[in-house]
Amino acid sequence: MPEPTLVTVLRHGAVFGPAQVYRGRTDAPLSPAGRAAMTARLPCLAVPPFTQIATSPRSRCRDFAAGLADQLGQPLTVLEAMAEMDFGAWEGLSPAQAQARDPSSHAAFRQGRGGAPGGETLADFRARVAAGWSRWLVQADGGHRLLVTHGGVMRALLMDLGALDPARPFAVALPETAHFRVSLLAGWPPVLLSLNPCTA
Repeated sequence: MPEPTLVTVLRHGAVFGPAQVYRGRTDAPLSPAGRAAMTARLPCLAVPPFTQIATSPRSRCRDFAAGLADQLGQPLTVLEAMAEMDFGAWEGLSPAQAQARDPSSHAAFRQGRGGAPGGETLADFRARVAAGWSRWLVQADGGHRLLVTHGGVMRALLMDLGALDPARPFAVALPETAHFRVSLLAGWPPVLLSLNPCTA
């Protein structure tokens, strides 16, 4: 009988620069505290041991994933499709600042519609993430995969897994080092096994 493929999706830790802003294409690196927080997550996440590691191309994800892959002697897969959403004119702004600048556009965005001026629409972003996810898992046949990525990517995946209402994209808190685990078995719908189960 085929074995399910487990996938753990981990959000990066704190980065250099302001917190709680729309940070998509900006390539801010992990802060020492952010790296330490991600490392602290590993004992509870790496059970069973990771058999494949993939990452967003942004350095706040890639640098940690590359170090872990090197430590485990595994190759690293960089998935361009798992980069954070392009926030266009809102890049670097807090939600309050984006709301003040573009009230109607920002209100629609928070309700799961539209997107930032000059950036990706939510629909395009979700399609990009879903396509990248499918390509990465097309030959999945068991094992435990780790994907290091961003809060927006995690929301898009949770929507497609049926665990998050697309009309309420911010109904689930996904802070730094948030994570979830899903079980995938060909011919069966995906099963969300856990969401932020560790407190370490």
